[in-house]
Order: sequence, then structure tokens, then C-alpha cells
Amino acid sequence: MIKNYFKISIRNLLKNKTLSLLNLIGLSVGISSVLTLLFSVYAYYTADNHISDKENIVYIKTVLTDGNDYSHVPYPLLDRVLNSSPDVIAGTHLHNWNNMWLTSEEKDFQNRTDFADPEFFEVFDIPLKYGNKTTALKEKYSIVLTDKVSKQIFGDINPVGKTLVGSDTLNLKVTGVFEPISPYSAFRLGVVLPNTILKTNPSFIAQNNWANSFSPTYFRLRPNSDLTQLKNNVTQLMSENSIDANTIAKMTVMPFVDMRTDAIPIVDIIITSSIAASFFILLIILVNFLNLNTSTMLGRTKTIAVRKVLGSDKRGLIIQYCIENGILVFVSILLSAFLFLTINLPRLNDTFGPEFGRISFDIFKDYPIVLGIILIGILATLMVSILPSLRFVKIPVTLGIKGKVQQVKSNFLLRNSFIILQFTIAILCISIAIILNKQIGFMKNADLGFERNNVLVGNIDLDYKKLDIAQSKFNALLNELESNPYVKSVSTSQAIPSEYYFNYTNYYDPTNDIDVRIRRSYADQSYFKTLEIPIVEGRSFNQNIDQADEYPVIINESALKAFGWKTIKGKTLNYKGGNGKGQPIVGVVKDFHYQDLQNAVEPLVHIYRDRKTLKQHRFLTVRVQEGHETSIENIISTAFENIPSRKRYIQSRLTDKVSGQYLLIEGILKSVNITAILAIFISCLGLFGLISFSAKRRVKEIGVRKVLGAGVTKIVFLLSKDYVILVGIAALIAFPIAWYLMNSWLDGFAYSISIKWWMFGLAAFIALLITSFTLGLRAIKSAVANPINSLRTE
Repeated sequence: MIKNYFKISIRNLLKNKTLSLLNLIGLSVGISSVLTLLFSVYAYYTADNHISDKENIVYIKTVLTDGNDYSHVPYPLLDRVLNSSPDVIAGTHLHNWNNMWLTSEEKDFQNRTDFADPEFFEVFDIPLKYGNKTTALKEKYSIVLTDKVSKQIFGDINPVGKTLVGSDTLNLKVTGVFEPISPYSAFRLGVVLPNTILKTNPSFIAQNNWANSFSPTYFRLRPNSDLTQLKNNVTQLMSENSIDANTIAKMTVMPFVDMRTDAIPIVDIIITSSIAASFFILLIILVNFLNLNTSTMLGRTKTIAVRKVLGSDKRGLIIQYCIENGILVFVSILLSAFLFLTINLPRLNDTFGPEFGRISFDIFKDYPIVLGIILIGILATLMVSILPSLRFVKIPVTLGIKGKVQQVKSNFLLRNSFIILQFTIAILCISIAIILNKQIGFMKNADLGFERNNVLVGNIDLDYKKLDIAQSKFNALLNELESNPYVKSVSTSQAIPSEYYFNYTNYYDPTNDIDVRIRRSYADQSYFKTLEIPIVEGRSFNQNIDQADEYPVIINESALKAFGWKTIKGKTLNYKGGNGKGQPIVGVVKDFHYQDLQNAVEPLVHIYRDRKTLKQHRFLTVRVQEGHETSIENIISTAFENIPSRKRYIQSRLTDKVSGQYLLIEGILKSVNITAILAIFISCLGLFGLISFSAKRRVKEIGVRKVLGAGVTKIVFLLSKDYVILVGIAALIAFPIAWYLMNSWLDGFAYSISIKWWMFGLAAFIALLITSFTLGLRAIKSAVANPINSLRTE
């Protein structure tokens, strides 16, 4: 019997080729999209599952009086908390100091380097692939590698006990290798070394005090600890010891499980949107599958009636349709898996990989996703098979034999509600995509306060093997560039727009008794000229006048306003508690957007540093005459090829750097665009099936109207008008939702567009245009059919 069910099912699917193909396309595309979205959510939420009892891990966050915050605290705070907070079991620092070069068999490797306390594994119970967690960081010159770095250096062997040379001088013993860590994890580790290595580092010693906040600090607490008491204790310790206590509003204890969304708030939007989009797409494909399945069963009422006359019961008929739809769903799942692995997953990595890291799919490790998709397939099969079957098997045999299904009462309210819901989602996605696109376009093309076109930038922080030789060749390159007629200006600096360090210093004005937290950077005499940033007061740096050891500075307008000054005449920048000799302020530049437009322009100070100090600059910036960018790039690249260094020289256009700040938001836009296309596409597949259903039900009516003189246009209008009205209702529902969501989202930007009425009008026009085209295809086919054949239909 089961064999016969399969034969009949395949025969029916082939007989209804068009609707079967529509179902197959809609299901395959929809399920592959749901699979992609759910897998990204699954990968995110399971990324830190390797850390046991993570609910009892916290980190400390500093909140300033100006509203800014950061997850760094003074290094000495940890020991004071351990000694004064009974709820704290263990604590550790985990901070970057420098990305150390590691040498193995004369090959150099550089990866992210973090320094942690020996108690690191008491706080984070991260499993090791090789080594012993108890002793891994106890020795001063030990090093723990991630699995990725271990394979990069040693291949697939166990490297514990082997030696690496760090920074050309340190003999480091490999004492552990982490199990593979998800790129979505809160930890972006490369190698971890004990903090005891830094205890003799003069630079670290100078920073290891209450005046500098550079170290993220983590604690493991006892279950059910009082977080409020811990927060009050940390705040009290900071107020007693920090010399900048007046600039600190409070100290906050943050759960480790919230660390990723706290560091990159937009992640929460991505995850929430992915869950919502997967739910909506799943709902749309199920409704369309149900509608299209009902449409195919419409022409099979005679078959059902005949089988009932021959003795088939309701159970047999339902099993038949379950198997038929099960075959369709199973094939769709296979096709969706192929689309996911070959198209969707690579695109997902291309979109979010640069920010979060690349992920891979392992059928054995990620089996919950496989089981989830199979479960969705089973539920979909049962839903779309049983519901229509119960409806059609109840048709009286006398009506079924005559094919008079139009006498069967239909639940139009439920069907129309589903259509409205589908197109509400589709139009909502289209509206969001339009507003997102306008915001990204605004940010990319806005006046940033500097001229970004025709500017080349290159990273010159390359870890030169012989600095004196590198300096000599670099000076020769600068001279060559300055004498080139196609080069307008050359500059070296610590930062460029889009890549400023989060270097903040608190400066003090004793006249007004004001503390101002200012971001700082270093630049040479040509920096503002090269970027064409206007000087609004004073002058730019001048190598003939300024001396680097006097630290002359140029501030921006925001810093001027923050101090409450009208002019810089007679003003200096002073450290609170300093020796009284301030840094001379030689100029004020117009505010420019050195970070993306999600953030307001903050107070900024540039400190003078001579351009030929190669070791202390990160970027070479060159303004060239339009049309000669490539030739100048070749000159610079050739020069750096002849300078021995551990890193490779990489250069790009400043326009690309600025646009690159919005890659993550553009990734969201791509996801929204795809969701919108899928929603409208799958919804239109459902409409195609429904209008086919309607045309079959009204075939005699159409024939009679044509005989009485109705034209094609009138019949198309007759068949389509109800659906167009439903799409219009969906648009009216979607618009206020889209406005509320996007207005709330845009509030998070310091600079944003205003939402205009035409954006919603464009979304409605796109939806109506696509809908009308879809409806028109099927309606015209019915309208031009021969009325004689229609009137003959029984």
C-alpha cells in the first residue's frame, strides 16, 4: 500500500508540474534562507558554550560623567577587589599590550596577543586541547596558543613543551592549546601569555597605576552573589584611589554573557532581526504552501469522490497527501541545503566575517540545526496536508463527482488575513530597505570636514628588521614623493579618519576648574594640509618652528567648546596633577568626522611629531593629482618592497577606508534586501496559486462574461481587484510599523536622515507593481481563453 501511495504521489506531482514547481521553488528558497538565518543565530548563541558556569562571570565597566563608557579599569583595581569582596572567587586581567612576533625555525608569525593572570583558568574554564589548565600560565615564560595558531606554526602535532622565540629575545615554552574557539565568541584570542612577563617592562610599569585605565578585568562570583554590593565596592575603591575620580560617574558590574552585545550594540539588532526574519519567512512559505496545495486539490475533487465510492476512507486519503507533500518537502530540504552550503553561507561570511570571523558548518557538530530543519519539514508537511485534506474529503460524493466545489463554503476571512500578513511583512521589509539605503548613502556622501578623494593611505607600522636602514630609505621615498609633480602633499601620522585609536587623556583648565576627556593622536606638519582640514584659528604645525619635545598641539572646535573657551590665545593644555608646564596650543581645526557618522564629533587633540620619525607613525598619507593614483601607488609599493620588514606594506584609497566603516550596516542592508525580495517573491507565488484557484472556480462565469461582451481588461480587473485591495491594506498596516522601527533605529545615529513620505510611497509602488505583474500573468491567460471551452466545463 505504501508503495502505491508513493507511485500515486509522484504521478500527481508530475501531472501538476506548474504548481509543483512553484511549491518546490518557494520551499527551497525559503527554507535555505531560514536555515541561513537560524544557523547564524545558533552559531552566535552557542559560541561560548565551551565556558562552563559563565552566568557567574562578570566584568567591570567604567561610566564617565560625559556619558561615555568603556570596559577598561586601572590595573591595581583587581587586587583590591579580591581582598575586599567576599563574593569574588577569582579574578583576572585580560588585555592586549603588543602583538608579539613569534619565531619558530626562522619563520616569523604574528597574532593577537593577550596577557592574563595565572588565575585566568579559574575564571574562564575554557577547555584545552593540549596541556594542563592548572599550570598553563604559572610559569613566567609560558604561552598558550589557540588551535588555529598552533596549526599555523606547528601543524597537527601536539606542541606542548616546544619553544617559541618572542620579540627576538624571549624563550617561550608552549604550555597549552585551546580547543577550537568559535569566531562568534566573546574572545578573539590568538595567543595568551602571563602578565608576569610585563612586570619588568618599563612602559607597563609606567602605566600600572590608578591614573590609567587600560585593562579589562573579569571576576568569577559565587552563585547568587549581590551584584549591587560588588558595584558599590568597586565604585568606592575608584573614588578613593583614582586621580580622575571626578570624571567617573559610576562603575558598573556587567554580566559576561552580555559582553558581545555591549561591545557591538548592533549585534543585538542583527540577532533579533535574524530571528524575526526567519519566523516571517517561515510563516510566508507555510501559508503559500498551504494555499498552493489547496489550489492543486481543487482539481482533484472528482478523484477523491471516486476513491470514496471505491471504499477509501479519510485516513487513507490523508496519508496519500501527506506522502505527496512529504516528497516535495524532502526534495526542497535537499535543495535548500545545497543553496545554503554553496551560496548563502559564503555570502554570510563575506558580509559579517570581517567583523565577527568566518564560521563553518559541520553536520555532526551542528546537528541541532539539521534536526530543527527536519522537524520544520515534518510539521509543514502535516499542516499543509491534513488541513486541506480534511476540508476536501468532507465534500459530499454527489457534489464531488459533479465537480461542484464552488458550493463548498470557503473561509475567505482567514485566507485574506494571511495574504494581508504576507504583504505587510514584504512591504515592511521593502520600506526598511529603502530607509536603510538612504541612511547609508547619506553617511557615505556627507560632508565630513575633510577631502577624501585622490588620497592614498598606507600602513607604515611594519616592524622593520633594521630601523636605521628603513629610516634612510623612507626618507628617500619622502623626498621622491615631494619632488613628484603629481603629488600635492605628503604626511605621516598616528591615525587617519576611520582609524583613530581610542586614546583618551583628561586635560584640566585651572581657570574654569574643568576636566575634559580628549581623544589624542600624533601628526606631522602636513597632516591637515594633506586632508584639506581648515584651520579656523592659529596655524598648522611647522617643522621650522615647532619642537617635538615641547609637544605643541592643535585642538578641534569641540575641544574648544568643551573648555568653554572663545579663543586659544594664552591657553595651554594641562594634565591635572602635572608639573604646571602645559602643552602650547598653536591652532584650532574645524570639526571633522574622524569616525563614522553614528558617533558625534568628540573633543580631539593632535600632538606634533616630525614626519621622519618612522617608528612612531602608523600611516603614510599622500594627496595626488586626479588620474595619477596608480602610478604613485606603484612608486610607494616598490620602495617598501626594498625595505626589510616583518609585515607587508598595504595601501588603499581613503575613500575606501571611509566607506569601509559601514560594511556591517551594509551587511544588514543586504540581509534586509534579501528578506524583502524573498518575502515579495514567495508572497507572489502564493498569489499566483490563489488567482489560479479563483480562475478555475469562476471558469464558467468568465466564459459567460466574454460571450456577453466583456473585454480582456475587464476580466483581468475582475480577477485581480480583490488582491490589489488586500495589498493596499497591507501597505497601510506596514507603514506605521516601518516608521516606528526605523525612527527608533535612526535615533541611535548622531547624524541621520529624516524619514520622508515618498519612501513609503516607493515601497507601496514596488509591492503593487510586482503584485500586479504576477496577477496579470495568470489573469490574462484566463481572460483570453476560448469561452466555448469554458462553458463546456462541468
